[in-house]
Amino acid sequence: MDVTSTLSHLVTSLLPADKAALVHHHVLRADAPLQVYFAAARDSVTRGAGAAYPYVEPLVERLLAWTHASELGALLVPLAILAAAVVVMNWVRRVLLWWTRLALRAVLWATLAALAAWVWQRGLQASARDVAVLGGRVAGYAALVREIWWREYRRYEEQQNMGRATAGGGGRR
Repeated sequence: MDVTSTLSHLVTSLLPADKAALVHHHVLRADAPLQVYFAAARDSVTRGAGAAYPYVEPLVERLLAWTHASELGALLVPLAILAAAVVVMNWVRRVLLWWTRLALRAVLWATLAALAAWVWQRGLQASARDVAVLGGRVAGYAALVREIWWREYRRYEEQQNMGRATAGGGGRR
């Protein structure tokens, strides 16, 4: 079974019939635009690699011979692999930071747009009243959480003090 027939089988088993026909027509057929572009890209890469091979091959052969003949090569190859891994991980980190920053900015601007739309829809006075009511509820909830936290903190302190008193009475002589 070749890759195309396997993909075709997976698509027909996982997707509804109309969606599977659409994917087969636009993606999996040999004359589909995506397959034509992939074939052109594959041919370009193959030609480029074939053209670069005569120039790169002697350098790679010399490098491999040097690494096997030299004790220093046995040390430098793992260091080069480690350096390449660090560089790649740095690229991954930067890409992740960029996408995270982009997503958070999109959320911020969407929130601001939704807030502006809400104020526009309700009016400034009604929006201010709603914010005051919501702020009061949040403050009440925060006071409740603070009270629970203080109660638990006092209970913890009492347990610690009782433990010290018990340990102090039966100490060494």
